[in-house]
Amino acid sequence: MEGVVRTGKREFWLSQGIYVYVGSCGINCTKRISRHLSKEVKRKRWHVDYLKEICEPEGVLVLPIPEEEIADMLSDPVKGFGSSDCRKHQGHLFKASSDLLTQLKIRDVNDVPPL
Repeated sequence: MEGVVRTGKREFWLSQGIYVYVGSCGINCTKRISRHLSKEVKRKRWHVDYLKEICEPEGVLVLPIPEEEIADMLSDPVKGFGSSDCRKHQGHLFKASSDLLTQLKIRDVNDVPPL
């Protein structure tokens, strides 16, 4: 993925690479994941919805860890992207390093059974 993502008044330049978005899914986790994996979104509600303008999701990893703790483990955030409700982190979209991708066993969304 590479290009400009516009979220309302802000623009974010994303260089070529693989990115990890960290967010919570709350009570309706299955619905939210299905929404984010769908090809089209009727109304853009979260920052992650805007990423579909330049890329497609590759996979989802659901962990029993608060999003703040996951974000603490990652580096190289896209400043201001997806962290409007977080004062601790500069962003919740991170450019993934090759060693992170090796550590995580991310499955292709085509291999995941329907929710």
